[in-house]
Amino acid sequence: MPHPAEAFFEDETLTEGLTEDEARELLAWLLGLADEMEDEDPSYIQQLKRLGRHLARLSARWGVPVNDLIDLVEIAWEDPDQPRGRQPRPMRA
Repeated sequence: MPHPAEAFFEDETLTEGLTEDEARELLAWLLGLADEMEDEDPSYIQQLKRLGRHLARLSARWGVPVNDLIDLVEIAWEDPDQPRGRQPRPMRA
């Protein structure tokens, strides 16, 4: 199976409508997630690509910075049982 980076870099729709910096940020985040999940079912790559395309489209269409969208996704992924006083584990690369 090819390295996840190849799958992300070959998919131009992942960064469509983004600035170069935003595209770099999104790809770095997706690659970090892929590295964390490399022992999982390979279908996670397609799910991450789909997530990336949705974030790129939202950012381009509504002018929301990619960083803010990534933060929202990470908040949604937080463990609701985690004590409020502790910072959540970052999912960034």
